[in-house]
Amino acid sequence: MSHTTRFVSLNRHIPTGRIEPDHFTIQTKNLPNLTNGQLLLRPIVFSLDATLRGQLTGQEGYFLPQIPLGEAITGIAVSEVVESRHPNLQPGDRVLSQAEWADLSVWPPRDSWLDPTPLDPRIDKPSHALGVFGLLGGLTAHTGIIEAGQVRAGETVVVSAAAGNVGSLAGQIARIRGARVIGLAGSQQKRALLTERLGFDAALDYRAPDLAEQLRAFAPAGPDLYFDAVGGEVSQTVMGIMRRPARVIVCGLISTYDHDTAWTIDIRPIYGNGLTLQGFTPLQFPDALPAALDDLVDWVRDGALIPLETERRGLDALPGAISGLFRGENIGKMIVTVP
Repeated sequence: MSHTTRFVSLNRHIPTGRIEPDHFTIQTKNLPNLTNGQLLLRPIVFSLDATLRGQLTGQEGYFLPQIPLGEAITGIAVSEVVESRHPNLQPGDRVLSQAEWADLSVWPPRDSWLDPTPLDPRIDKPSHALGVFGLLGGLTAHTGIIEAGQVRAGETVVVSAAAGNVGSLAGQIARIRGARVIGLAGSQQKRALLTERLGFDAALDYRAPDLAEQLRAFAPAGPDLYFDAVGGEVSQTVMGIMRRPARVIVCGLISTYDHDTAWTIDIRPIYGNGLTLQGFTPLQFPDALPAALDDLVDWVRDGALIPLETERRGLDALPGAISGLFRGENIGKMIVTVP
């Protein structure tokens, strides 16, 4: 059976500067009939992730492939199988996979790197498979804090982008493990949420000119662990007041994405404070992921871990949602659901 679908495409590459909704166009195309091994998917909820930024530059060298102009954006989604030529999946199954930003999507898409996986039966809300239980959400936070960060009870942990998807979960996980947690966030609303709802010990404005002094007031001896998603001046400030020796886990560089130049690190705090810096993705710890998922499921069920989401609705909302993600409009996981 032939199908026609709307899809979101990129109309020009964005090597630097902000992502704007008008960088994208909604088009229509005819889908081919399925061949052996393929699926026709109807996305239910799309994941909006900062990793997409590097795929929109038109410049090679990123760890994920570039998005060609005029072709459908691809991302991670939870979808329902509409038609199947796949040996292990049937119509009606719900799967986590790559999918085009489209009303209907043929799997595998261009440059496929994620096989479709049936949803874990413990996950009763599809969006949680993308956020609190997702590879780029809770599993990143869990393995970053516990495996890479080696957090210990009684330590002080600073989390940047603390009201975002990964940061909000990382801070809560550090608290569950007995650490004292300071979150960095921009708005008063976000900072209040961190302390009043998520249990952070303190929440500071990352733009404050006296950020170093405020951090010292909460952690006179300096933080033991910094979970960093932003880079730039904020991270330089935190590294400058850390306890010796201390650890820095770098899982993102949000502050650098819109600029022509890379973050130039002043290495003096690294030497002076005996810092260990580690670039990190959860795929560095594949053997830890099943147990991490078990922990996350238990913590959410018991109310110890609170997942937050910002929801937009409809395919037409995707361009604005990805732009909003990089403007900090989300609290927790940014998702787009498709009615």
